[in-house]
Amino acid sequence: MQRSLRTLAPALLIATLALAGCQTPGSKTATTEGTTAPATAGQAVPAADVGFFLAQTEPDASMMPVTLPDGDIFVQRVPVITRADLSEAAALVDRTGKNFVGLRFTEAGARKLNQVSTSNVGKLLVLVIDGQLVAAPRIAEPLNRGVLAFSVDSEQAAQAIAARVRGDAPAAAGTSGATGAGAPSNNSSNAPISR
Repeated sequence: MQRSLRTLAPALLIATLALAGCQTPGSKTATTEGTTAPATAGQAVPAADVGFFLAQTEPDASMMPVTLPDGDIFVQRVPVITRADLSEAAALVDRTGKNFVGLRFTEAGARKLNQVSTSNVGKLLVLVIDGQLVAAPRIAEPLNRGVLAFSVDSEQAAQAIAARVRGDAPAAAGTSGATGAGAPSNNSSNAPISR
């Protein structure tokens, strides 16, 4: 983990600053059919279904309405980024003891993240894993470093989310735990998102 922190630290700092103006909607159960992640050779457990969806707070008939404790958001039906665009997921802790999940994107994924964030400043980038809304940071500025980080409640939550993204472990029930800069709290309303 120390090596990952050193590798991700400069980009994590920039991503954290970029996400400083993030909104914190409540967590949500979602259905994300059609965003199946590719399995890798020798993988012992099925890979989690990981997708990033654009969302906004303004109503749009072409988007799925989702009611959260903090208000409604409207989520696009098709992911703009998938697991195939990720190269690394790690649980991180900064110098003040705050826990994060750091995501590094492939070269192609970094280009997508840059394009999506540049074109959608002010909107939300919703991370859904196995039908569960895990984080919904507001895009404050273009994300052009190929990394994304969001804070979580605990080290255990960071490890569980990173493992789910990597596909190393089966998803444990109720391990959202994401809060703070752009991620939901544990206030779950359990309304499904259906496409």
